[in-house]
Amino acid sequence: MKTRYSNTFLLRFFLIVLFSSVPLLVLPQETSTCAENLKNAQTLFDNGQVQQVPEMLQECLRSGFKQEEELAAYKLIIQTFLFQDKNELADSAMLAFLKKYPEYQLSPTDHSSFVHLYNNFNVEPVVQLVIHIGTNIPFLTFINPKSVSSDPVRKKYSTDALNLFVSLEAKFTVNSKLDLNIEGGFSQSSFTNVEDFLGIGIVNYSEIQQRIEVPVTATYSIITFGKFTAYARAGAGAAFDLSSTAKNVSFESGDIIGFSDRKSPDISRNDSRIKMDIFGQAGGGIKLKIPRGYLNFEIRCNLGIYNQVLRGGESATTQLEGYYYKDDDFNLNDLNFSIGYTQIFYKPSKRK
Repeated sequence: MKTRYSNTFLLRFFLIVLFSSVPLLVLPQETSTCAENLKNAQTLFDNGQVQQVPEMLQECLRSGFKQEEELAAYKLIIQTFLFQDKNELADSAMLAFLKKYPEYQLSPTDHSSFVHLYNNFNVEPVVQLVIHIGTNIPFLTFINPKSVSSDPVRKKYSTDALNLFVSLEAKFTVNSKLDLNIEGGFSQSSFTNVEDFLGIGIVNYSEIQQRIEVPVTATYSIITFGKFTAYARAGAGAAFDLSSTAKNVSFESGDIIGFSDRKSPDISRNDSRIKMDIFGQAGGGIKLKIPRGYLNFEIRCNLGIYNQVLRGGESATTQLEGYYYKDDDFNLNDLNFSIGYTQIFYKPSKRK
């Protein structure tokens, strides 16, 4: 019984080791086969025996080549079709090559026939899609200060530095330096106003606005150094209000007799804020070239044109006056910092 048990155990152990080793044996062999196919195809081409070259390499082009091997295989197939005067097949192979490697730069080692056909093709960027993410630092400009009191009060505005900004931008190339852009994004801006109300108490008012922004701009490449390009941006856009909310409105009276401290819940300001604003935009940035795209860092300034405050339809007016607060007329502006990623989509075509 012990001997039978030992034999069964050894058999199972042998099978486990055997099947575990199969992938290790197969994978290197598969890789070396494609590399060997490329080597054999090159030998056949050099000897003028080109008929079998495309068929020998097609399967490995689907999967199996490393990038350097794939580049060499495409070039060899294109040269083979040109050698056989199969110009339509050579064009199709070049088109497939440029779709896979639209940013390929000619090398001194490239065969003259490949270079000649390559130069008969254009590779133009159709569109660039850019994802931006960053923060807004709002700053207000004032048209007309207001107060619950007939006398002026001391005010101090401040803004939060961390406000979410995210957008998707489409860029269309005009020439090597100029792009036209349309963008849609979500923008948040928050600010606080602290007022000394006639020495009676301190009013704290905080507001958060969330908007959809749609700027149309132009970007111009100023200078390129190595893989870096500095650029400027200018244009205008529309901003659509999603929500405006007053948070943490409070009145602190200290020890003044006859006045009590109070603090509000969140108060919607949607009916006292304009639904659409127009803004001018200017800025600049720097982008780093990476394969098929860029990494961007950018600074922008948005200058709002319209007064943000709507008078007459404010359902929150009476409630806010209970905290001794009244809106100043103001324009909303933003200083925007963002990082981004650009993906370039190319369309290769043969020159006419």
